[in-house]
Amino acid sequence: MSDQDSLTRREFLARACAAGAGLCFAGIPAVECLASAGVPSGWREARYYKRLPGGKVHCFLCPCNPFMKVCGVLDDGETCYCRVRTNRDGRFYVTNYGRACAVHSDPVEKGPLYHVMPGAKVLAVAAPGCNLACKCCQNWEMSQAGVEDTHTFDAPPRELVRRATEAGCRGMAFTYTEPVIYFEYLVDTAQLARKQGLRNFVSTGGYITTEPLVELCKYVDAFSVSVKGFTEGFYLDYCRGSLKVVQDALKTIRAQGVWLEIPVLIIPTLSDDMAQVAWFCSWVKKNLGADVPIHFIRFTPMYLLRNLPTTPVSVLEQARKIALKAGLRYAYIGNVPGHDANNTDCPSCGRLLIQRIGLKVLRNRLASTTCPDCGYRIPGLWA
Repeated sequence: MSDQDSLTRREFLARACAAGAGLCFAGIPAVECLASAGVPSGWREARYYKRLPGGKVHCFLCPCNPFMKVCGVLDDGETCYCRVRTNRDGRFYVTNYGRACAVHSDPVEKGPLYHVMPGAKVLAVAAPGCNLACKCCQNWEMSQAGVEDTHTFDAPPRELVRRATEAGCRGMAFTYTEPVIYFEYLVDTAQLARKQGLRNFVSTGGYITTEPLVELCKYVDAFSVSVKGFTEGFYLDYCRGSLKVVQDALKTIRAQGVWLEIPVLIIPTLSDDMAQVAWFCSWVKKNLGADVPIHFIRFTPMYLLRNLPTTPVSVLEQARKIALKAGLRYAYIGNVPGHDANNTDCPSCGRLLIQRIGLKVLRNRLASTTCPDCGYRIPGLWA
């Protein structure tokens, strides 16, 4: 082991700064050398922002948020609504780089991703923060929090990849909170993962501008983009966001040729209007294609919507019928373990291909990319 490898990260940065190094080591921007100037450990200069006069910055990683006084513009000392990107002295920093709040093994199906390496184990990673404020969030303790508001621990990219390979994982899953707001951490980890032969999967609310999303598509093998509701009014009132932004993200991912699946949360009285479900399914067919899997997810009361009931299974079944009638070939029901709509059937001959109970794969007959009974091609990432 070299002297450089034996140093702690903090010691090496300090020595590099003293030597006036422009780049500390591969993959670590020189801005980390500002630690000696008062920038806290774990901060990293953000990408996709512009410096403005008067010490202001303009963040354009995320789309406009209706709750910002001036869209995307932050004064010195201000932190963005995502809770983890902050302006200090006219420079924009992300505060959750390498600060994970969850790291453990998951089945890839948890994404949900049903057309991706069935039964594969992935290392699931999350860092605090989110650029939406969904009242139905199931991980609100982590997503609606900054680094200082929840438990975090050091998990730099190289450590994550090491843990994934040692655990026999076949990929990295960036999930639970909103991977978009730890963009820098995600990209650095995904690049290292690719070099080790790992796949990269992202579960996201899809609230991101086009330029960084196109870059992200270079390193991500599959996206699960969650749709919370079907109107702009719903997104404004219950998510602090915009449906159109999510639709644009879906189209961008599809255009970049990255595998895509869409979980749709069906909330009683809020997003269970079957006319709206039919409209969205038609939109998916027209703009994304018939082969994009859609998952109708059962809502359970939590966070700020504890007053609402659990979604009846019959409502989910009705939504699934509408999706199939609209021409979508793969429509699933989520959060109802044991339901037949957890399974993947061949849309041509109707034979069972993959049998699941909850997130567990019980049987997989799809040895290649085609149905073993009729030869129909089943799209996905099966290898």
